[in-house]
Amino acid sequence: MRMITTDDILRVVEPLVYARRGLGMLVLVLLTAFFGYQAALIKPDAGFEKSIPLEHPYMKVLKQYQSAFGGGNLIKVALIQEEGELYNEEFLDTLRKVTDEVFFIPGVDRSRVSSLFTPDVRYTEVVEGGFAGGNVIPAEYRPTEEMFELIKTNVGKAGIIGRLVTQDQTGAMVNAELLEFDPITGEKLDYRKVSHQLEEIRKTYETENIKIHIIGFAKVVGDVTDATLEVVGFFLLTLLMTLILLWFYTGSFKLAVLPLVCSIVAVIWEFGLLRLFGYGLDPFAILVPFLVLSVSVSHGVQYANAWVAEVAHNGRNSFDASLQTFRRLAIPGTTALITDVAGFATIYLIPIDIIREMSLNAAFGVAAIIVTNKVMMPIWLTWIKIGDVEEFKRKQAVRDRFGDGLWRLIAKNTRRTPAIVTLLICSILLGWSIWKYDDLLVGDSQAGVPELRPDSRYNQDSRAIVDNFSIGVDILKVIAETAPEACIRYEQMETIDRFAWEMSNLTKEVQSVISLPQVAKIINAGWNEGSLAWRVLPRNRYVIVQAITPVDTSSGLLNPDCSAMPVLIFTKDHKATTIHTITDAVKAFNEANRVAYYEEHPEITEEYCAEKSAKRDELGRMRMERDNLAALQTAEPDAARAEALEALNARYSDVEDEFAAMEDFCPVNFALASGNVGVMAATNEVVEAQEIQVVFWVYVVVVTFLWLSFRSISGVLCVVLPLSLVSVMAYAVMAQLGIGLKVATLPVVALAVGIGVDYGIYVYSQLADGVNRGMTLEESFYRTLSQTGKAVVFTGVALGLGVGTWLFSALQFQADMGILLVFMFTANMFGAILVMPALAHFLVTKESAAKTGLTNH
Repeated sequence: MRMITTDDILRVVEPLVYARRGLGMLVLVLLTAFFGYQAALIKPDAGFEKSIPLEHPYMKVLKQYQSAFGGGNLIKVALIQEEGELYNEEFLDTLRKVTDEVFFIPGVDRSRVSSLFTPDVRYTEVVEGGFAGGNVIPAEYRPTEEMFELIKTNVGKAGIIGRLVTQDQTGAMVNAELLEFDPITGEKLDYRKVSHQLEEIRKTYETENIKIHIIGFAKVVGDVTDATLEVVGFFLLTLLMTLILLWFYTGSFKLAVLPLVCSIVAVIWEFGLLRLFGYGLDPFAILVPFLVLSVSVSHGVQYANAWVAEVAHNGRNSFDASLQTFRRLAIPGTTALITDVAGFATIYLIPIDIIREMSLNAAFGVAAIIVTNKVMMPIWLTWIKIGDVEEFKRKQAVRDRFGDGLWRLIAKNTRRTPAIVTLLICSILLGWSIWKYDDLLVGDSQAGVPELRPDSRYNQDSRAIVDNFSIGVDILKVIAETAPEACIRYEQMETIDRFAWEMSNLTKEVQSVISLPQVAKIINAGWNEGSLAWRVLPRNRYVIVQAITPVDTSSGLLNPDCSAMPVLIFTKDHKATTIHTITDAVKAFNEANRVAYYEEHPEITEEYCAEKSAKRDELGRMRMERDNLAALQTAEPDAARAEALEALNARYSDVEDEFAAMEDFCPVNFALASGNVGVMAATNEVVEAQEIQVVFWVYVVVVTFLWLSFRSISGVLCVVLPLSLVSVMAYAVMAQLGIGLKVATLPVVALAVGIGVDYGIYVYSQLADGVNRGMTLEESFYRTLSQTGKAVVFTGVALGLGVGTWLFSALQFQADMGILLVFMFTANMFGAILVMPALAHFLVTKESAAKTGLTNH
């Protein structure tokens, strides 16, 4: 069976592009107008749940206990007085108003708003007849000196100094939790709107004496989204710089505008396709359109460069020059873009919705480039008129002579000695990169929010809260899972207490720990005249009942049947090393406790406990499903849903009875994890597990398409080896600069591979074509540099300079990505023009070049 050649493909495609150019361009313009309309309707689409790996075991625990203990989508509003303690009319009146404002923000779970003015903040004290207690701020509050003294006394009794009140009692905190979806309407939370409402609270109530500090996921999203205008400004600046450089490079303003217009059209199509498929634009994916723009500019410059060469060197008219350029570049260019699309699609393997959206976003954009650069641009080039052709040729000859000496010098890299030196340098760089790879952090490498500058208002707020409150801003909730009524059994409570003690001994990572046994010991001492000698866990069941009775479920330390008791671990920061150390310690304790328990209770088997655990998890899943169905049924009554809810309740009751019948106790299971640090821990583990796998599959796709294109091992190696070196070096650069590998950065390294593939395919196809025509390797590479290579160099320099402006962005992650992309663009450029010829010296022969499927015709 005869293999399909490029000539066969061109015979089919050429008439489709060139036979009816006017009609083709009209269709493209109409499609652009349609996609433009769709793009105009696209909205920012940030979401807490889509930024976390919901299928990770930690997040299943979070969702299972979210209704009882909350999740990780928190906001904290801290009011700190500049002078004096908070017990005065001005401060307390402001705190009350801010609490009310936060309470009524749409999307806030009102059952989880907590401040000095909310009824869940109570104190307990030992009195002559036992215990007495009440709200820290009494319901009959009036701004009098006597009342201020009473509140100060109650704050001390409540044990909330460091948690809801600053350590020096000059400020207080309002805590709240957000719901991702409205439980009544089902509408998704608008994080930007929440952020603006929080900022409005700051503007309204902040004074010279009272400063307000706000942190939380919603505030981060709002700050990043608000900076989008600045991001767009940097994109426009990059476009302007690229336009000026293209104008200088081509000698024609019309030719300079053309690649940029086609690139902008591709981005319009990208946004339109996103909107059509039901997606919005996540603020953390705002850099993806620029990557699409970069890929498009790269291909556009190649086309413009080749068209100029046909006009200036071969004397062709606009139509013939466009047709000849199409014949020479359409197949390798389209192959490179299809490789990009397939490579970007592999990022979809990462089970985090925001990364999957980035994958589709990039794939849509590059798919659009296939049309705009391989159909729209060739048609447009047939209509470009050069005023003074001879003058145009003269200027092009001057430009060609300008770089001729450099191309001849670089072409010598195909000789043996320079090739060996180049490959030795590459080996040294590879060794350094592998050595630095161990320093690469998975997760955040700094305190605060790394997406924003260290001196941003958000990170200043974060530092202020950490400095003034003992709980810090980061919390890891570890759920102690056991049997119902376990909180009145000494053995289970002692295990939880021992676990909390071990966690609190991680002094470098942990700021403080709160658990039910700790509170029970304090209450037990209270029943015994406050004696420290009685601040222990009582072994008698009835005394334990007495010790835990005052602790309500609203404390977040136990669920109604005491089968789950969170241990609240407040961390000093959320750096990757901090999270890793704590989660490793939790896992180590859990395993040691499990082994010890089975040794002490040989009558209990692991199989029995595994079955019991499975029943508990099944109850948790059904509880979530039941709550969701009940909320939907309340909002929109439906007979089928009511029937499903009834069946689910019946099934839940059966499983609950089966679980209750399993009366033997199993070892306490310390389940990771909830809280914002739990979310980060899960995300870090997914990124760490998927990082190598994703890059591997990206390269599997790249190698597969390169093999189909070149049909030679030498061709595949000449493109892939420089590309892989740059990818490994990119990780080393991230480690050197302290840029953590996380959701926002993981796709960039994989996506930037697309630029390198484009460079490699264009350069190698020209190189192989020259060798196949009988040229020496050095002659062929000099010819390649004079035609395709100079466009690669220009693209690398132009995009590198444009992205370099990002270093001045107010967004830290844009500045970090700017550094990373400057490196990727320029390093891939050097890989194509310096490393490839060195490899070609040892790999490329006339026989291997003859196999290349992209040989130019």
